Amino acid sequence: MVERLPSLKYVAWPTLPKVKFGTSDMMVSEVCGGTMMWGTFNQEEKMAHEQLDAMVRLGVNFIDTAELYPVPPVEGKLTEEWIGNWLEKAIANGTVKREKFYIATKANPSNVGAPDLEGRKKPWGFDAESLMASCKASLARMRCQYIDLYYLHWPTRDTPIFGCASFFSGGKERPMPHFDKGTMADFEAQVLAVKGLDAGLIKHWALSNENNYGVAMFCVACDKLGVPRPVCIQNDYSLTNRTFESDGYESCHRFGVVSCHYGALAGGVLTGKYLRDSPYAKKDPGRSLSDCRHKAKPGFQPRYGFKTTMEAADRYRAIAERIGLTPTELALAWAKQRPFVGSVIIGSTTVRQVEECVGAFLIKELPEEVMKEIDEIHEERPNPSMHYALKDAVEGAKWLGTSAVSACDA
Repeated sequence: MVERLPSLKYVAWPTLPKVKFGTSDMMVSEVCGGTMMWGTFNQEEKMAHEQLDAMVRLGVNFIDTAELYPVPPVEGKLTEEWIGNWLEKAIANGTVKREKFYIATKANPSNVGAPDLEGRKKPWGFDAESLMASCKASLARMRCQYIDLYYLHWPTRDTPIFGCASFFSGGKERPMPHFDKGTMADFEAQVLAVKGLDAGLIKHWALSNENNYGVAMFCVACDKLGVPRPVCIQNDYSLTNRTFESDGYESCHRFGVVSCHYGALAGGVLTGKYLRDSPYAKKDPGRSLSDCRHKAKPGFQPRYGFKTTMEAADRYRAIAERIGLTPTELALAWAKQRPFVGSVIIGSTTVRQVEECVGAFLIKELPEEVMKEIDEIHEERPNPSMHYALKDAVEGAKWLGTSAVSACDA
């Protein structure tokens, strides 16, 4: 069991609970181990294996990866290979029972990490042949016979993704290529491509970086074609990005789709370690702040380190410390407590981070007054990690004054 802070007054679970994951038959830990930085910010395979060992020791039985990983992406594949090497040994020595250990991975339409099929143009749009090839390649890299949960990593239509909270047609505010206009025919073709994987290759499938429209169209197409609906959605969701609540949650609620969100710590900003003179920057012996993502790679996902996000992170830090939690524990305990959550993905680069993150999921419930105080901050500064029309304006955040800094400049 993870050691709790002496000041913690909340009732804690003795061990990590397992919950039924949406409409599936999966009984998963409420914390899902994220792996996307293993291969970039962790450059040694041994470090990834140590974190996986720690997760299993602490009761985590659910991990998430992708053919795209590690990020920032180079050519993908590597993270799945490292997981496969570990999984083979863990099963052989009895550390892991495969039928009770759940693996999620993703296919991406930019073709990063996917097999090069003869005649296939890059990128692609989740056609049946390419999706099958990606799935089989992931299985081979991870040395397993099936994937428990298989995601379509992001939409192929011209809808904004990764940081923009407004809809612009034609591909504006979209860092990745798009292929279609989101017609029913487009959704049906992708649903049928997923159906081709149900011959023992995958147990369940899911969506990622989707919105209300996409969830509804996929589910309607599934019902029409007699294909099981996606069981979950994986979107960016945190104290500083709650856009899922207004563009995603209703469709998921109506169609029985549970969440397994990423970004709960806003790329590490909600840990408090990037704040000025922060004691949280020194909690990992041997790992300096300069090694962390917003310092080491300031151009990677800068939305998490906006000046606006930093201001909100400081306010949430103050709440956490007042009630005897670390900022990390507050952010993750809050995310777990949301009504649509099946599991929450954590990201880690050290065993200590794994231990602190998993420990947050032992907290049974944050008090109502704390949840209300969080909502009050959200009403004042909603979604500070997102932009709505002018990204440059949010990055500059002139309204915060000259003393405000981003994570990479702190």
